Amino acid sequence: MTWRNRVEVSYRALRRNAAAVRAAAGGRTVVAVVKADAYGLGLERCVRIYHEAGVGAFAVAALSEADRVRAAVPEARVILLSSPLPEERPAVVASAYEVCCSGADEVRAFAALASPRAPHPVHVLIDTGMGRFGCGPDEAVAVAAAALADRRLRLAGIATHYPMATAPDLAEAQERLFAGVLAQLPALPKGCLIHVANSEGVLVRPGLLGNAVRCGLLLAGIVPDGCRDPGVEQAMTWVSSLSLVKRLPAGHGVSYNRTRILARDTLAGILPVGYADGYPLALSNRGAVLIRGQRCPVLGRVTMDYCIVDCTDLEAPLVAPGEPVVLCGRQGAEQISVVELARLAGTIPYDILCGLRGRCEVVGVP
Repeated sequence: MTWRNRVEVSYRALRRNAAAVRAAAGGRTVVAVVKADAYGLGLERCVRIYHEAGVGAFAVAALSEADRVRAAVPEARVILLSSPLPEERPAVVASAYEVCCSGADEVRAFAALASPRAPHPVHVLIDTGMGRFGCGPDEAVAVAAAALADRRLRLAGIATHYPMATAPDLAEAQERLFAGVLAQLPALPKGCLIHVANSEGVLVRPGLLGNAVRCGLLLAGIVPDGCRDPGVEQAMTWVSSLSLVKRLPAGHGVSYNRTRILARDTLAGILPVGYADGYPLALSNRGAVLIRGQRCPVLGRVTMDYCIVDCTDLEAPLVAPGEPVVLCGRQGAEQISVVELARLAGTIPYDILCGLRGRCEVVGVP
């Protein structure tokens, strides 16, 4: 099978990033968030590398993802970050996956499926402002107390989530609510994770409340806008090659709806990458790619399967079909980062990473 484009995931960068995140966490347990196929980088490869690098646990959104983590590293500590479907609960208990519970009803439901001989690990998730999963701070003490008192359960964690770690007033208010709950709890079991900070939180929140952090974007080597770089490196490079090169005269329209009329005679390169592959439509007339280490602007509208770039300013020899192209990543001295692509497309880095689709091969490189 041949591929029109591929993502190359650097093992070296993943190892470097894991070490950098562990250092930034200051001795706290690092929980690697590997949902959505480890943000498009390949769950199994990332889990194995992070585990070897000393990451303490793995967090996912779906039961199917938990199964993949367990298959890759059987001894891994696996945490489901959100409520599984009711019909999935027996499988969660059978596999001993740790699960974040959003209230007393969920705690009771898991207790009913568990046994004192094998207490099931639960985390109490507290909604301090996200408005998604979690119980309210006023309920949290009772929910945690119920989990502590039930011999069929083991309290494995207490958690909350920042909707915006970079907003100091909001983050501080959440931390006060969370700390208020912790202050009312009895001594917690050994190994109980107290986790609040995500990738942004690790970089911007002083003190890092808790004994664990949850990181996904940082492990991929992506530094959120406005945050300091702890020494990570973008682990992915998205590459393709030119499928056709043609000359177009000044005044010629380019792509659907003729949103670009050429101001000069142009050497146009056609790339076999479009929005069906995850290259955003919003990069029409805005994006650029790297060819021979030089930026070549996107001309006209990005289509489902192709985009057209301006190769006119490249030095001799003339580009030809098969010429390597970098859509995101480094080529020579130039780099187009995931953060830059997201900014140009009016979206967030997660959307770029998770948007890579079926016609894009993902491979590991040393």
